[in-house]
Amino acid sequence: MNYIVKTINHRHMNKCMLIVLMLVLPILSIAQIEQPQLFDDPTLVAAKNQEAEIAYNQGIDHFGRGDFDAAVASFQEAIKYDNKFAKAYLNLGSTLIRQEKYEEAIENLTLTLEIDSALSFAYFNRGRAYDMSEDLNKAYSDYCKAIDLGLENANLYYYRGVVEFRNKKYDEAIGDFTLAININPEFTYAYHDRGSARRMVENYDAAIADYNKALELDPRLSIAYNNMGSVKRSEGDYKGAIEEYSLAIKMDTAMFIAYNNRGFARYLDEDFEGAIVDYQKALEIKDDYLYAYNNLGSALIKQKQYHEAIKYLTQALEMQPDYGIAYLNRGNAREMLKDFEGACADWKKAVENGTERAKNFLMHCDQN
Repeated sequence: MNYIVKTINHRHMNKCMLIVLMLVLPILSIAQIEQPQLFDDPTLVAAKNQEAEIAYNQGIDHFGRGDFDAAVASFQEAIKYDNKFAKAYLNLGSTLIRQEKYEEAIENLTLTLEIDSALSFAYFNRGRAYDMSEDLNKAYSDYCKAIDLGLENANLYYYRGVVEFRNKKYDEAIGDFTLAININPEFTYAYHDRGSARRMVENYDAAIADYNKALELDPRLSIAYNNMGSVKRSEGDYKGAIEEYSLAIKMDTAMFIAYNNRGFARYLDEDFEGAIVDYQKALEIKDDYLYAYNNLGSALIKQKQYHEAIKYLTQALEMQPDYGIAYLNRGNAREMLKDFEGACADWKKAVENGTERAKNFLMHCDQN
């Protein structure tokens, strides 16, 4: 099929390319606790028989010293002696989460609740196992059940807030992060993530206040600088955004997303050479970072390096064949090289893959 291109308004094309670039920037918003504390019951108990009691208490000791294999064996031995030992199942499940054996953890925590449905920690830990398995609906349900049973724990409200954030329920997330902070006023990640939720509802002043509080508690929290930069970028303060992204990079030189975000701020500040350098650095750190390929291609178009732009945009499309924005940008580069048939083919693919803005360009193409 051949395509004929009518006269194209280049000013309009460049405006659309800028809008397109704005749509492909990933937002690194949630900090989360890298090594989540488990909420087991690390207390010694007197079980129904001496063998179960000894094995259980040995499991607690092993768990406390970080010997999770030995802890699992001890809790399993306790259950062998007393198959209705709810806290042994609870702590076995908790240990299995530490070993990233989430399905086994869920099985044992479910058994815990069959024996004692009032153990709020079992709902909490099973929620964590579901959460780590990406089953957010079940995680949310278990977190709510733990709260309904009266468990007042900052991390519990925090994790429920994270699920709400991921489900784009930002007001609910703000509420849970606030409850976490009320219980633990020095909860760095809760301040940070409440800031991110506030950013998503465009309450930028409150977001900045939360990010600043998180940085007061942990001055090396690179993600907070990164997200502070995104707030400033959203407000049109591109130089301020660049400063924040630079601080994020200073704290974590391997933070490829901060390089990508700084590149975007430089692009908006019309420092296209600086943007190219940042996108290239992001790809040097993470060579399969899809968004940086598209963004680098867009910046190269601004520098009239159309062949190079096409190379990077093609790499993006090889990684994700339904990446509509990359088709749109590659079409723009091909149009500048007077490859009108290739440009129209790319714009058509962009529309087919959900990039409606490509219709502004495709309207100049007549199909024969």
